[in-house]
Amino acid sequence: MNTTPKFCKNYESLLDNHFESILKNDQLSIPGFVVLAKRGEEVYHKAFGVSDLKSGKAMQTDSMFRMYSMTKVLTSFVALRLYEEELFNFDDPVSKFIPSFDRSWEIVVDSADGAETIDYKSILTGENLNLGFNRKKSEKPMLIKHLMSESAGIEYDLFSEYDSLFGGGVCDRNAGLVANALRQKLHPEVYRSSSILGANLSLRDFVDIIGNAGVLTCEPGEFSYGHGATVLGRIIEILYERSRGEFKKFSEIMSELLFEPLDMNDAAFFLADDDRRIDRIPTLYGALLDESGLSTKIAEEQECYPEGTKYVTNQTAHFSGPRLYESGDTGTIMTAHDYSKFYDMLLHGGLSKKGERLLSEQGIATLCKGRFENLQLNTSLAKSFGVAGDDSPFPKSFNFGWATAHGDGRTLQEYKTSDHSDMSHWGGYALTQGFFYPTERSYMLVCPQMMSTTPGAFAFGQTLIRDMSMSVFHSVWN
Repeated sequence: MNTTPKFCKNYESLLDNHFESILKNDQLSIPGFVVLAKRGEEVYHKAFGVSDLKSGKAMQTDSMFRMYSMTKVLTSFVALRLYEEELFNFDDPVSKFIPSFDRSWEIVVDSADGAETIDYKSILTGENLNLGFNRKKSEKPMLIKHLMSESAGIEYDLFSEYDSLFGGGVCDRNAGLVANALRQKLHPEVYRSSSILGANLSLRDFVDIIGNAGVLTCEPGEFSYGHGATVLGRIIEILYERSRGEFKKFSEIMSELLFEPLDMNDAAFFLADDDRRIDRIPTLYGALLDESGLSTKIAEEQECYPEGTKYVTNQTAHFSGPRLYESGDTGTIMTAHDYSKFYDMLLHGGLSKKGERLLSEQGIATLCKGRFENLQLNTSLAKSFGVAGDDSPFPKSFNFGWATAHGDGRTLQEYKTSDHSDMSHWGGYALTQGFFYPTERSYMLVCPQMMSTTPGAFAFGQTLIRDMSMSVFHSVWN
């Protein structure tokens, strides 16, 4: 276990004991992780457990973590930098920038006796499904604010996979399976939850498949967590080229406008074959699926899918195989320390440590506290994620790439001790979690590499890493 400067000395043992207990949990034993917590000038930065079970290699504080969906807020930040150059408005239609999106969208309505059917192979069970569905015309345009709030109707297939397996309860529709199957007719390597990044397609080509397929899971404006930030990344490429007169890939723009000014020196999307940082990437694990939806048996990611599942590259996608698709949804890899520099910049009102202004104070307030209007949040998926606004037990909603507490003073009977009125947070596919408290000048990052594809692991892992860790962290300052 590695140690750097202490955090709240009187409570360090409380944090140590909590994180050690995660390693020994009977229901879901996380092999290892790094924690970086900060309040004011005090820092708690430690590594726990191992990065690889076979070798027993100890986890190190400079391990490189697949941040997955914690990339989304970084993408929104870069978009806000271009917004402050007056290059777009939140209510601009996406079709203004991406020609393939200039179309009449169709909403997939799943129905057992639908007018159309399509074949789909489940990534969770390996079962071949024949899905019935209908289509209806969309009534609303897709706007940039829908991309930033993951309400664009371009939903991941994973949530429909859960519903298909357990008969509902997550998004209560198979539309995600149907929509993705229709996109796969155009190209087999579009996103599947067994291959988040393994596509031999440029960002432009990947996004155009979504546009050319022409189908959504719901009306734009309804929370539909998925490819919104990927499409936003493509718009960033277009805006950059229009304003600078030269094309840069999304990863290059992210480096110029975020990574380099903050000295996030390890942060990247893809690593070269001979990059020494590859040795610092922990093995990606998952919980094997059983009848209860969760097993205590831990296995490497590729062993957690049924035999014959294709495009399983999450384990190595950041440093081998296809490395063209630069995802603003899921694409970054970095150390916990590098990610913390983003939080530090937010706490400094948009200034880097060198004094360079990256975003205005109003921009920082918008990123951390802003809420988009006229979104449909009263949905099964939003409730599952706890971001259904006033329809969530503790009011939160998803804006600018992460969830933000509404902070209106309401205290409901069902609140958890992990809830906080001044918090922005989100996590990633491998159970990485980030919690940010601007007025408390505090944050915490917990970085395991334990994928949440299996439904039980998703639910229990969120509780174990997010809710329990947040509760302990809150008790440190109370």
